[in-house]
Amino acid sequence: MFELAASYVGAVVGAGFASGQEQVLFLFPIHFQPETGPFPLGSGVFFAGGLFVLFGAALGELVFTQKTSSPRDFLRQLIPWPLWVIYDGLMTLFIYWSVSIMFAGSGMLFKQSMGLSRMTGIILTAMVTIFATVAGVDGLLTVNLIMSPFMLAMPIVVAVLSIYKRVQGFRPLMGNGIFKTTLSSALTFSWPLSALLYVSYNVLLAVGIFASMGRDIPDSGTARRGGILGGIALMFFLVAIQSVLVAYGKPICNEELPMLKAASYHGSLIAGGYSLALWFSMATTSICGVFTLSQRLSKHLPVSKASLITAITAMACLPAQLGFAKLVGTVYPIIGYAGLPVLALVLLQFLKTHMTNR
Repeated sequence: MFELAASYVGAVVGAGFASGQEQVLFLFPIHFQPETGPFPLGSGVFFAGGLFVLFGAALGELVFTQKTSSPRDFLRQLIPWPLWVIYDGLMTLFIYWSVSIMFAGSGMLFKQSMGLSRMTGIILTAMVTIFATVAGVDGLLTVNLIMSPFMLAMPIVVAVLSIYKRVQGFRPLMGNGIFKTTLSSALTFSWPLSALLYVSYNVLLAVGIFASMGRDIPDSGTARRGGILGGIALMFFLVAIQSVLVAYGKPICNEELPMLKAASYHGSLIAGGYSLALWFSMATTSICGVFTLSQRLSKHLPVSKASLITAITAMACLPAQLGFAKLVGTVYPIIGYAGLPVLALVLLQFLKTHMTNR
């Protein structure tokens, strides 16, 4: 149960989540005034958290019932041919764009934390990605397992410190950025839709994790409770990050890495720790993404492993130059729309399974 919950959280909590940029673009209440609902943090946070719980339970039970071992197995049983082939290709495309977004985030991280150019950050992270993927990812995945609790703890630490500092009367100065500069304003025009799209593209990522564990889950109760526990944890972290955004408002939301900006208000130790954890999250996500893409494409392309990995990484660097916030606010909503049919089918199949059991 705990392994499934941790895997669910790990699939969703990436650099976009930990940086706070996803929450700014999809869930921050300023975007939807005056329809934020009854909650000060924005109703979208609690709606999204509830959906994470629901779909965690649904995915857990479905992959256990179907005994899946890969996303392709899951999609093949969920969606009729040829639609499952299309969605399998869509997930491959999503992985590619996720790698690009990680490179873009790394470029912004190097610029904001060390004063280096974005291109320097992109190139350095790309080089690490190439060498680590060619050499093998076992060691880095082990380190990632060690770093994950640290990465998950940092938003909570910053949230507690931010609320305390705000209560003490601290008010950050307005930055030079422009709030909501991406297409997300046009693609997510109401808080229920925005929260739904946010859950949709994250659940598409989680499908791969759940589907690969289907044959290892011992019973349906464990599957359901693991998904629910993971969903509750995700809601908890959403509330922590949203608390920071509400505490500091637009001055940090204008930044491409809002949580890093908030961490900088609490000293160099907190800011440095958050920078390290955030970069490691970006690097390991890009390594896993390039590894997955190389495994899929190697079956169809007669080239060496090193050449294929280098080519994939170089291609992912090209759109990374568009910028982290722009990519997150444009690519993720589009993939969120594409993932809505999958969410609907998952929910229908989940309800059908429960009705049949009764």
